[in-house]
Amino acid sequence: MTKKASVEKKSKRTCYSVVIVPQYEGCAHQFKVSRLAIYSVITVFILFVSGFAYAIAQNTRLKNTVAQYDGMGLDQVVRLQATQLDAANEAISNSYTELTALKKYVDYLGTLDAKVRKTLGVGGNSVSLASILKSTATPTLSVSRGLGEAATQLLTSTAVVQKEAEAREKNLIILQDAASRYNNMLAETPSIWPLYGLITSTYGWRSNPFGGSGGEYHDGVDIAAPYGTAIRATADGRVELSGWNGSYGISVTLYHRNGIETLYGHMSRTAVLAGQTVEKGQVIGYEGSTGRATGAHCHYQIIINGNAVSPMTYLE
Repeated sequence: MTKKASVEKKSKRTCYSVVIVPQYEGCAHQFKVSRLAIYSVITVFILFVSGFAYAIAQNTRLKNTVAQYDGMGLDQVVRLQATQLDAANEAISNSYTELTALKKYVDYLGTLDAKVRKTLGVGGNSVSLASILKSTATPTLSVSRGLGEAATQLLTSTAVVQKEAEAREKNLIILQDAASRYNNMLAETPSIWPLYGLITSTYGWRSNPFGGSGGEYHDGVDIAAPYGTAIRATADGRVELSGWNGSYGISVTLYHRNGIETLYGHMSRTAVLAGQTVEKGQVIGYEGSTGRATGAHCHYQIIINGNAVSPMTYLE
């Protein structure tokens, strides 16, 4: 009895009873309908309504497409589409030409970037075309807009990129020019030792090296090294004098820039000629003891606008 009651109770929870009663006479009829059957009917109804709505939408879209070509023959439609395709192909061809030129232009900018880095003496890697293309998102062309519109957009984008590249090129050229001028200025500024040795006399007042109670003003520094040691130009410049120069003996005078000159005295012999252009570090003569000297050494002097200054300010 207990088991039967449980089955009946479960049946009540999962089924519904439908009673049909005649209006005037006859017996009433009772049917049992499960929940699953009711849910199935509702689901089928929803699917039917959705499918019907989709069919209506597709039909409307088809009518709009037909209306677009209403009154046109098949030949006219084909010619119109052919014209559109020709225009799209021409635009895409132009875009390809522009893109090829842009790739070469970007390669040129990479070369210019490397030159600027070299001029500045800066390390680091230049940006390559491959890395630019890799980091640039590929544009998605919408078919619904048409090939012609998509190709026009591609041309516009290419023009924008080319304009930005031209602006970058101008900046790089300006930067390279400024860096080149700055490096030239550094190269033409005395900054290295003409030779390495012992400083036997500094710039300024000193006692007379030839004896006596009086002193004298020394307008350079004396650097002693083994006889015949190579003497090098301390900056880029032009040889103004190469030969005998009074108390300085055999000497070389270089002009660098903006009134800056250097003098190298008491040489045993020179290695350059007047009017010759020399570079920083180039050998211009050899140490000796010519002129007013007590021994082998190089008298090194820096002159700015005709006035001697302390070389120690410029020596590295």
